This record gives sequence, structure tokens and C-alpha cells, in this order.
Amino acid sequence: MNRIRPYLISLLLLAGFLTLIIATWPVAAGPTWNAKYWNNQTLSGDPVLTRNEANVFHNWGDGAPADNIDPDNFSARWEANIWIDNAGTYQFTASMDDGMRVWVDGNLIIDSWYDSQVHTITADVYLSSRNHPTRVEYYEAGGGAIAQLSWQPVQAITGWKGEYFDNPDLVGQAREVRDDAAINFEWGTSSPIPGVIPDNGFSVRWTRSLNLEPGRYRFTTTTDDGVRLWINNVLALDQWQNQTETSYSVEVNLNGGAVPVRMEYFDDKDNATAVLTWIRIANETGPGLPNPETVAGNYGWSGAYYNNMSLEGTAVLQRVDLGPNYIWGSSSPAPNVVNADNFSVRWLRNVDLAAGEWIFTARVQGGVRVYVNDQLVINGWDMQNIYKVQNYSGSVAVPGGPVPVRVEFFKHKGLAEVKVDWRRPGQATEIDGGEGVTAVMDGARYLAVRSGPGLEFEVETYLSQGQTAPVLGRSSSGSWIKVRLPDGTTGWAGIRYLTLSAPLAALPVLNE
Repeated sequence: MNRIRPYLISLLLLAGFLTLIIATWPVAAGPTWNAKYWNNQTLSGDPVLTRNEANVFHNWGDGAPADNIDPDNFSARWEANIWIDNAGTYQFTASMDDGMRVWVDGNLIIDSWYDSQVHTITADVYLSSRNHPTRVEYYEAGGGAIAQLSWQPVQAITGWKGEYFDNPDLVGQAREVRDDAAINFEWGTSSPIPGVIPDNGFSVRWTRSLNLEPGRYRFTTTTDDGVRLWINNVLALDQWQNQTETSYSVEVNLNGGAVPVRMEYFDDKDNATAVLTWIRIANETGPGLPNPETVAGNYGWSGAYYNNMSLEGTAVLQRVDLGPNYIWGSSSPAPNVVNADNFSVRWLRNVDLAAGEWIFTARVQGGVRVYVNDQLVINGWDMQNIYKVQNYSGSVAVPGGPVPVRVEFFKHKGLAEVKVDWRRPGQATEIDGGEGVTAVMDGARYLAVRSGPGLEFEVETYLSQGQTAPVLGRSSSGSWIKVRLPDGTTGWAGIRYLTLSAPLAALPVLNE
């Protein structure tokens, strides 16, 4: 008995020692990111700061990442290996203000490299069970600064995929993702998910494909507070504002089949209500898009985008466009949805034209066809002339009234540009030296005005939301516009957030 006792004491001491060692082992956590920061927007030269960070989830506001980093006009790169235990499809969510790019395993999955206000982009990627090298690049132009990346496995959802956020702006990673049978909630002053989502100041995104018969449908939302509704990837309703319980309706012609629907909602304070219903009101079929007059005043071109050059198969994106007036350059019309190369677009609209002869013009880099009253007026569908900007024109006589116009466009490789316009014979289309042309900045809080036409040039000042500036001319690519500021200084701004008072082709090309 006395011999056994020392062994028991030794075993107890050994067990205690092992417990102490195990308690000090590191706990598995997320990846450590190697972060580098530059005091320019192009990640150029030597970084001014290198450090390790636990995540890429920053909201600097009007501040800076560190004391030696400027609050505006900086860039950053984060690199890490993401370990995946269970193979499957994962959704990456990037929120940014201004630009961000994300690579996984060397593949660019998110590309939003332009001046912008805060917005969120997602991408679904299949990942095997191993380490996955991941790189994030970011730049800040001016105003607020946000750079956030998160990922989570894609859940099997049979109803509405509800993504619930603990902020009113759908920013960052959803605190909870769940399967909602219907969008029919009267939360009142309570939280949708107590202990996870606050009672006030939250937002939700619901997505689902509805299997519908062909026909005309009326979709109705009832919310307190704001709501946005996409049908067939078209923003059909936008009432993103504080409001008491209010209902809105939009009527849509659908060709039937699987129809993607997305509803976004936010609650500010007090009562919270979110309801979506729909009903088939007629057997009519149409182009699969909301009526232009139902969507918004000057909207009206039904755009269908295809991931091939021949407008074949099912469109990967349908939306309402302001018109065939784009300079995409080497970018995609809709990153992560439409190819950057080898894509095509068909735009449809009824245009009110007075009776008589009209001249249609097209300026394109790519292939183009223009039909008026089902008559082919412009035929530039030629692989021989798609690598440089071409100008086409054609005339047609119309009886007057609403006239169906169809524009078809394709891009193979290189750069993409398309601009279609029309005029009466003898009406001037060019404006000498850009005199009298103005540009209105829309779609962002601030737009950088640079010393030259490119992101590599220094920022001189900013245009603010709604500001109008005289236009002096454009770059050879058409992606940059030279403007004059109120103090008489001039500079270059990206065309993405500028609405011109005259056709782009009418502006003179300036020395860059």
C-alpha cells in the first residue's frame, strides 16, 4: 500500500503538468494577414508601413490606418493563407470605399477598382480542404475609408436566403444567415434575432429564384423603413429612405422559369416591418424586364447580357440601362456576372420620333447592329474592324410615334465602347472644342479630379455629389473627361460617375 501511494502521487503530478502545458497551447484562429500600406493609390514604390493584422475588417471613417499614413490617397495590400477544413462552396463578401480587388488561389474573384461610395460585392468560390493563398488590394481616394473581407460556407437554402446585418447599410459580414420561408415580418420594436441583431439600426438582404409561369406580375413591398427590390437582376424599385409603414408596387412582364429576386431592407428606429408579395395579373409576356415608365422616369432600355458574342442562349444578366452609352474599356459590364471578353448585349426600347427621316449614328469599339422599326439601319457586325474605334451611320424614314429600336453589340478582346445616337438631317452633332458641354457627378459622394487621365496621377481636388462642371474634352480612350472647376483649375475625372450634356463622340480628344 505504501509502495502504491508514491506512484499515485507521481501520476497526479504528471497529469497536472500535462494539463498546464495543454492549456498554454495556441488556440486555432483565423489567418494572420501580412499588411502593407502606401501613401499613394497605386501600391507603388516601397510601403511606408508593414505589419501583421488579425483580419481585413477596417472602417477608418475619415481617419487613417496609422499615424504615418495619409487619411486620403493611400493603398494597401493584405496577403494570407486561408485554411479550409471542409471542402465546399464559400461566399466571399467584400465591402469597400473606394476600390478593392480580391484574389484566391491566384484567381481574381472580386474586381471593383474605381472611385466609389461604400458598397458590397460577393463572389461564390469552390474551395478544397487545404490552404488557399489569398490577396486583397485596396485604395482610398477621399472621404470615408472602408476595407472589409469575410467568407463563410454557402448554406443549403430552400426558401429565401436571409442575410441579417447589425448595421443599417448591409456592410460587412452578415451576423446570421438563415432560411426564411417568406418575407412577411412584423417585428414591431423587437429584434429579428434577439441577442444577435439590435432592435434598431439593422438591415437584411433576401435572395431567391422564383419559378413563375410566363405573364405579367405585380410585386408589392410593405416596409418600415427602406426597401430596394431587384427582379431578374434589374433594380425595379428603390425607396431606400426613412419612412413609416408604406407599400409600393411595380409591374413586370416575365417570360417564365427561374426568376432571380432580391430584396434589401433597413430599419432605422421604432417599428420594423418587411413584407413582399406578388401576383400574376395577366397572361401577357414581354421582354422579361419592368416597363420603363414603371421603373423610373428616363430609364427605358431593356438590356440583356450574354457570355458569348452571338446573343445565344439564356442571358446571364437582364437590367434596365439608361442607354447604349458605355465605355467599358477592358472591364466587364458587370464584374463576376458578365465576361470581360467575348460577351454581347441586346438593348430594346420604343423611342418617340416625329415622322420623317432620321439619321442614326454609332461609335463603337466592337461589333454593332442597329434596327429601327425592325429595319437594319447600321451593320457593323464585322470581326475585321473591332480592335479600333469605328463610326457608323445610317438613315431611315419613320411614320412617327413610338418606334421600336434595337441595338446589338459584341466585344471579342481588347477594349469595349458603344454609343448610339440619332438626329434629324442637318442637325449638328459635334460641339466645337466641347464648348457648352457640362458634366454632372452622380453615383458617389466624391469623385477624384486628377492631374492626368489615369489612377497613377495625383489627385488635385474632388467633385461632390450633384456638382456640375464645364467639360473641355476627353482622353483618347474616352474613359476620362477633362473638366474645369469653379476656381478655374482643370483636371481629369473618370467618366463612370459623370453624366454628359452631349454625346461623348462630340468631345475633342485632348493631349494626355
